[in-house]
Amino acid sequence: MKIFVVICFFVLLFNTTSKALSNGEILYNQAIEFLKKNDYKNAFIYFSIACYNNYIPGCDMMGPVEYQINKNKGEQISKDWVKTLSKSKNQLASTHLKQVLKYYIDIYKQLNNKELSNYFQKTYNKLFLHIEIEKINPHK
Repeated sequence: MKIFVVICFFVLLFNTTSKALSNGEILYNQAIEFLKKNDYKNAFIYFSIACYNNYIPGCDMMGPVEYQINKNKGEQISKDWVKTLSKSKNQLASTHLKQVLKYYIDIYKQLNNKELSNYFQKTYNKLFLHIEIEKINPHK
């Protein structure tokens, strides 16, 4: 019965949404409401569906939210997402990766996982710090 209700909800949601917001944005906003209630399972589901709808901020949130449910899975989702972003040659993806890494560094510090925070800090340094140094001190 619960699955039927969820399916009906999504059918209604997709058929009656305003054109002002994409389906991904609506799902993302709903996930935020679940987070406010500490309902991590439903938040993860909504972030996942937002991600599936190509709403990238939903993808960004999946790892940290899953981390609240299952630390190992959340950690792996976050690492996999960073790998996915880092493979892109698109400049926007690179800029987004920089933002995601900064967010992951901070959020995992707040979640008292200094090891994971340090992992993302090292990844950030490896990918971006040398670029910033070259901008300041270019090779001749």
